[in-house]
Amino acid sequence: MNYEIGKRVRKIRLQKGISQEQFGELIGIKKAAVSKIENGDNSLSKNNLISICKQFNINEEWLLYGKGEMFIPTSRENEIRAFFENAMSSDTDLAKIQRKFINTLISLDKEEWIVLDRFMKKYHFNQK
Repeated sequence: MNYEIGKRVRKIRLQKGISQEQFGELIGIKKAAVSKIENGDNSLSKNNLISICKQFNINEEWLLYGKGEMFIPTSRENEIRAFFENAMSSDTDLAKIQRKFINTLISLDKEEWIVLDRFMKKYHFNQK
């Protein structure tokens, strides 16, 4: 059982593109503890379970038993908030690219926003 939960913890971490150290910092444990959980050597404490589910918007049933979807559906507003929070709080390569994207958006003037809007409409980007 610990091994299967550990595999799911590793899947969450890799999906988020963060190291064991970064993952541990986000839920309040050391890198070595994350490694032991992922390898099935240590059980996932109730506090760690709650922290993981809350921090990463994970379905507890999926984490414990592999049932249902990994992530709990969120509103578009919450997804946007999480995107910005992750981009600003992480030092992964992905977060660095996201910060570049955000900085580019911030620097757009009114005419450039209009061009971007036309581009999105032309390529039928979902507008939620």
